Amino acid sequence: MMHNEDVSESTQTQQPHKASWLILISIGLGVLMAMLDVTIVNVALPTIQQEFHTSFISTQWIVNAYTATYAISILMISKLGDLYGKKRFFLLSMAVFTFGSLLCAVAPNSLFLNVSRGIEGVGGAGILGLSMALVGDNYEGKQRAFILGIWGSIVGFGTSVGPLVGGVLVQYFNWRAIFLINIPVGLIAMYLGIRHITEKFHATDRHVDLLGMVLSTLTVACIVIGLLNKENDLSQSWLTPQIAGWLVAGVVLLGIFILWEIHVPHPMMNLALFKERTFVGSCVAAATISFGLFAFFTYMTILMQDYMGYSPLAVGCQRLLISAFPLVLGAFVGYLVGRIGNRLIACAALFLEGIGFFLMHVMLGYHLTWMVLIPAFIFMGLGNAGINPAISNAALENIAPQNMGMASGINSVFRQLGNCFGIVVQGLILSAGYRTSIMNGLHHSVLAQHIVTAGPFAGMALAKHLARVPHILPLIQHAYYDGVHRLLCVITVIFVLSTVGCWFLLKRKPSSDVPLDQH
Repeated sequence: MMHNEDVSESTQTQQPHKASWLILISIGLGVLMAMLDVTIVNVALPTIQQEFHTSFISTQWIVNAYTATYAISILMISKLGDLYGKKRFFLLSMAVFTFGSLLCAVAPNSLFLNVSRGIEGVGGAGILGLSMALVGDNYEGKQRAFILGIWGSIVGFGTSVGPLVGGVLVQYFNWRAIFLINIPVGLIAMYLGIRHITEKFHATDRHVDLLGMVLSTLTVACIVIGLLNKENDLSQSWLTPQIAGWLVAGVVLLGIFILWEIHVPHPMMNLALFKERTFVGSCVAAATISFGLFAFFTYMTILMQDYMGYSPLAVGCQRLLISAFPLVLGAFVGYLVGRIGNRLIACAALFLEGIGFFLMHVMLGYHLTWMVLIPAFIFMGLGNAGINPAISNAALENIAPQNMGMASGINSVFRQLGNCFGIVVQGLILSAGYRTSIMNGLHHSVLAQHIVTAGPFAGMALAKHLARVPHILPLIQHAYYDGVHRLLCVITVIFVLSTVGCWFLLKRKPSSDVPLDQH
């Protein structure tokens, strides 16, 4: 085993420059596909619903099936990668994702499509969960920080640009093209990965903590299902069995999992990872950016499409002002991370996000044009460009090679749970502001209750239906804006608090370029 490690590290050191970039292309293409498919389907939902003649809830599970299976399976796949080969399970995940995309493209009905999206989600979990660890295996020191900068830019860009790519494909082709495009990309990425990706072999105990794997999977599953049930009906109380029951079960299982992992001789998860405060800081920052920015995209899209009146394609183009920054600046930010460390970059990025949300709160008013949002979008884009390279590099600092897959997987779980929790909590905050504005504007009348019950997502459709009621259109528009303003204030505070927390959690720049993952 030690001989294999020496051979691998020697190969790593002498790796040609061309091969180094081919490794990045393989990993990058896989990550881009996985992140695009988190958001790319959103703009196609109305078209799919019309073609399959299905309900809104069934259609919404086209999105939820991907995110749920993604979050549920990522820890198990990451651990299997650590035990039996990160490259092997990364490529297997790529194959599963590509096969799932093919099934989605030929789906004859919504049930088949939902199941196929679940298969895609399992593949996407392995791709993202192991990609960061493979970067850690294939690159060292400042080069690793630089490559992780590019990796982070792909994560941020892929999530942000999904609606634009989806809008173009739906408008000029059809919704099935969203999935067909993954097939050639996946095959190219697998071919390059088979030929060029290497990994560090290390002596490791391959005892499988089967109960730990089951408990971790069930824990995440219960929490995600509870949050998705709340997301599907924000008017439901948190105390209903289909929400509280799942969440309480998740918390109980989490406690059992921790107790089991502490006492079992060969744990599925090395809980010592959480003693490393830089790793904890990376998870906090990952959850914050997903909770604050990526979850907000849902409500910003509704604002710009329904209440400002822009087309899905136009909204995708406008959001390029946020999504283009990671693509353009990712490599440079990765270089800066290698030079000055994670803490300053991550905290600056979080603070820039906070400024962006504060500017949006100040400048939005009740305008019906997106131009007033440009300064806010610029700050959001700059923060989005800086955060992923810094936290992905921080997540791998001082982590032994045999734990890199799990560290990467845990970081990705925090991203996904942050997004799920963010969509639910932001929806509740926005709905509360919307409700207060409607009730005050219509003096708590029966009509006000009817509008509030329909919810902010149906606001503009209801306004057109009630067009004969005086001043109803501006009243509903202003109510949604009031909800958005309340939401922007909360998100701003969260980014400021996260900035302060990460400043104390993340360590300063290491004094040496010696790889920190070697124990």
